[in-house]
Amino acid sequence: MRYFAYGSNMSRARLEQRVGPTLVLGPARLEGYRHRFSKLGTDGSGKGNIELHLGESVWGVVYELDDRQLARLVDFELGYRQTSLPVPLVGATATRVTSFEAHTIVPGLAPTSAYVEHYVIGMREHGIPDDYRMRILRGITSESS
Repeated sequence: MRYFAYGSNMSRARLEQRVGPTLVLGPARLEGYRHRFSKLGTDGSGKGNIELHLGESVWGVVYELDDRQLARLVDFELGYRQTSLPVPLVGATATRVTSFEAHTIVPGLAPTSAYVEHYVIGMREHGIPDDYRMRILRGITSESS
């Protein structure tokens, strides 16, 4: 099963801490969506979410997970629903992936710095473009204003 991680799970260490060893298939870009910190975490902070939005895109990482790993991941992704999306790996054609979207969108949330650090690690680790990384980091202050 292919899983598209666009948030803190872009960090391989973070994901493997949750589900065990994984196979990285590479960076990918989801078209027609935007990233926001609009999912309310159990700690009251904002967690990453994807929302339909024409003309925008979300970078992430595609991993290969087995059924057992996906079941473990579902246990961590409380407040999200599984979704199937067409996401092309860089330099390849689109493939169907599983990802997660928040059940409820909550505007004005801000993530913790520790949570954002997982993003930074994952984006650097997988070569996510710098302009996207800067857009995500700039978005943290504008969403909570």
